[in-house]
Amino acid sequence: MYLLLRYIPTESKRLAWITFILVQAIAWIHEYIQLVFGLVEFPYREFNKATNMSFSLHYIVYPTIAVFFILFYPKEKGTRRTFLYYLLFSMGITTYSYLLEKFSSLYHYIHWNWFFGLITNMILLYVVKIYIFWFKKGLV
Repeated sequence: MYLLLRYIPTESKRLAWITFILVQAIAWIHEYIQLVFGLVEFPYREFNKATNMSFSLHYIVYPTIAVFFILFYPKEKGTRRTFLYYLLFSMGITTYSYLLEKFSSLYHYIHWNWFFGLITNMILLYVVKIYIFWFKKGLV
């Protein structure tokens, strides 16, 4: 949150908030599907009695990373550079989750691994990019 408040230019704040809220919704669905199918679990959570989901990971960390993904997206830079951009951000998100799983009790992979996380995060970032760029046409 601090990064968003500190480093988002004033003219981009509207787009940043739309991206943040959209990614929260998508991350909630993604996390819910993972929990329903028993792919991951969150043994220790912020709201232990309210939900089985991690609040901070999918409602603060992922949306913050996705906001910077959209704001610095390389428009008209070629397929290879765009793919590397997706790969870089997806690896960042996935590595963060992997480190949480490996070195803390906050996140536990049951039938999930780093590669599945990388692929699903790339797909989620693509969906976010499609929606935000479609929505952005109305803002210009």
